[in-house]
Amino acid sequence: MTRRGPRWVIAALALPAALVLLAIVLPKVTGAAWDDTTDQIAGVSPSQFWSLVGVWAGGLWLHTFVLRASLPGLGTRRALALNLGGSSVSNVLPLGGAVGVGLNYAMLRSWGYTRTQISSFTALSNLVVAVVKALIAIAGLVALATMPSVAAGVSLRPLRVGEIVLTSIAVAVIASVLAGRSRWGRRQTNVVMTAARQTVATGADALRRGWHLITVGGVGYPALQALLLWLCLTSVDAHVTPVAALVTYAVERLLTLVPLTPGGVGFVETAATATLVAFGADPASAAAGVILFRVFSFLVEIPVGGVIAMVWLARRRHSVASTA
Repeated sequence: MTRRGPRWVIAALALPAALVLLAIVLPKVTGAAWDDTTDQIAGVSPSQFWSLVGVWAGGLWLHTFVLRASLPGLGTRRALALNLGGSSVSNVLPLGGAVGVGLNYAMLRSWGYTRTQISSFTALSNLVVAVVKALIAIAGLVALATMPSVAAGVSLRPLRVGEIVLTSIAVAVIASVLAGRSRWGRRQTNVVMTAARQTVATGADALRRGWHLITVGGVGYPALQALLLWLCLTSVDAHVTPVAALVTYAVERLLTLVPLTPGGVGFVETAATATLVAFGADPASAAAGVILFRVFSFLVEIPVGGVIAMVWLARRRHSVASTA
């Protein structure tokens, strides 16, 4: 109980903290009054809204290229189900990525894929996403470092990811040393190493066969996301250049790494809006464009992915019941 207490406290405080950041901190830091911001969002025409939906859907479709290439035989429909189902869980919980991976694992197992195939798929697809996010995050760090007015208004710990990686490596090394001290540990180490070699071999084969799809999807998805942000900004009459939108997208991607709230809610909107204001955008229009973008890139995935996950769960239960 004492170990789980802090996690539950963090989870319970995450949503209130996000709301406070949105309702109080964002207007104070950026100067964007909420009445003006909501008026800007309400002024988006139906034709503009559906064009945004089209770009959002196109980005999801391009991301399926990465998933399908990472797991040969995976269809577009199931790739979309994995993406949205896992995102719905990850977007609701702080540090919910592990829960999303678990849901994807269960879905893939129910579709007949082996543990080795799933491990290879998870490693390869996450590697592609991680590389792209790292490149975008670096661009975001450069933007923050060269724009003091933005950096001063945002509280970040960009080294947190590095700390997590170093800690994970240290834990893995210590575990390997301890495992090697006993016969049981050596056997388990051999099992793990064998599974790792199989995973790497399967992933390398998938990469060799589908590198072109991975390249198109890995580059195309963030490109359409950046385009979506720019279109969201133009739809609310935020007069910004494409370069400003690209820098803001990089900052937005960087802030999604903040694990204190689900998807970095509050931190992301404040920093992205502050970036646009630093480029000379009207605060209310900038906030409206960023929030509209976050509706597509974060919020809408929760109900859509939740429905997909519930449909899958219902079908799985029906399948289990019919075979019992």
